Amino acid sequence: MHKINWVRVIIGGLVAAIILFLTDGFFHERIVGADWKAVYAGLGTAEPTQHNAFALVYFAVFELGRGLISIYLYSLMRSCCGPGPKTAVFAGVVAWIAFSVTGPAQFIPLGFYSHALWAKVAGFQLITSIVAALAGAALYKEAATSNA
Repeated sequence: MHKINWVRVIIGGLVAAIILFLTDGFFHERIVGADWKAVYAGLGTAEPTQHNAFALVYFAVFELGRGLISIYLYSLMRSCCGPGPKTAVFAGVVAWIAFSVTGPAQFIPLGFYSHALWAKVAGFQLITSIVAALAGAALYKEAATSNA
């Protein structure tokens, strides 16, 4: 049985989270901004004109969760799938399903997310989830075990 290297999970998770935070921020602000305006209009609410620094903390926490879970999954999957890029891709896809596909789907019937926005975000985040998992997993090494 392998021993998880928690320091490397955290380091790899932070690297993955930074990638996810930067790419998601760009994507939501620059690419699907019109989709978000349509969601706000459909809800009959005023769209936020600008995010303040404190609001960004929530986005950072979300991306940190995505990054850490991806690398934690990678550390667990190494024992059955072997270390390397293939396992990192699998870990990124599993985290993507949990965070980017199934999570936002619950908000569609409530009107907080449109089908089009869901599909665009999921498609984009599939790519970024894989890239972030590959980057974070590249930094992961198993903890040394003692033969006592």
